[in-house]
Amino acid sequence: MVNGSYGCAVWGCGWVASGHIRAYLKNPSCRLVAIGSRRRESAERKLAEFGIQADIHTDFARLLEDDRVDIISLCTPNDLHAEETIQAARAGKHIFIEKPVAIDAESLQSMTAAVRQAGVRTMVGFVLRFNPLVNLQRRLVAEGELGRVFMLNVDYWFGRERLGWMREQHRAGGAFILAGCHSVDMARYVIGADIVEVRGAGVRVGSHYDYAPVESAQVTFANGAIGVFTCVLEGCSPYTANLAVLGERGTIRNDQFFLKRFQGQADYFTLDTGVAKSGDIYSHPFPAMVDHFVACIRDGRESPHNLADAVNAHLACIGICRSAADGGRSLRIAGESLQ
Repeated sequence: MVNGSYGCAVWGCGWVASGHIRAYLKNPSCRLVAIGSRRRESAERKLAEFGIQADIHTDFARLLEDDRVDIISLCTPNDLHAEETIQAARAGKHIFIEKPVAIDAESLQSMTAAVRQAGVRTMVGFVLRFNPLVNLQRRLVAEGELGRVFMLNVDYWFGRERLGWMREQHRAGGAFILAGCHSVDMARYVIGADIVEVRGAGVRVGSHYDYAPVESAQVTFANGAIGVFTCVLEGCSPYTANLAVLGERGTIRNDQFFLKRFQGQADYFTLDTGVAKSGDIYSHPFPAMVDHFVACIRDGRESPHNLADAVNAHLACIGICRSAADGGRSLRIAGESLQ
């Protein structure tokens, strides 16, 4: 930290990096001192996009040696996040990790151990947690407005074109790991309970991906609620993030509510929180996330959106993909392990 501001860096200069860069530039306590990519031209294009200057690194180890860097965003392909997180933690950097943070259970354990040992702060890029509607849903559940919740369903559908490494399972991880993790995390965030069991199924559609781009899952939560999750990366579908929460005293369907407290209610009523559903990176609440993360670092406190909290959602996604590939065998989640 220099004169009360944090030196920030972004490693990886793909699509999502723009959201992180924009957020750092908007925060008055942040200075973007460096960006990095394995290809220098990618970093140069990103600087030109924003009309700014910063140091460019093509070697991650050299970037971590930069004493000006207090906070680093990891925006690289999925399979690189785990080792980069471990290296950044050992270098004493606070880390904003894009989702998914890892594509296998063993990496999750190594990452969390490294972060705990280093004592650095972390933040995971689960953008739906900063959606006002999602937080309203979470608050209603926590306050008992729905009574005992017994079912929660989510869908992540987005048939956009994904190129390069996202088409390869050994790099992307699978449909739920790559993209559906947003909705899986939203489910456990809204209901306030971890997922303890998953059973998955998948189907090949088209030839764009070398893995099944369509997956579904049956899940069980620690509080006894059950759910059905779906993830669709292929086909003709705009960005869709559905949520349904069913309880003994009320039901939520996205922005529609049917609550027992309103006697005589004949149908759902709608609450507009002013947030449009969009898959556009510039519509995601990265500025609010960076503001929150910086405040946590400054105050010396853990963010509730940290790496340790994200482990359960990731294990659920990894379990769904593994179960789907193994004929739908049920898998249990216990702490940081998948059984």
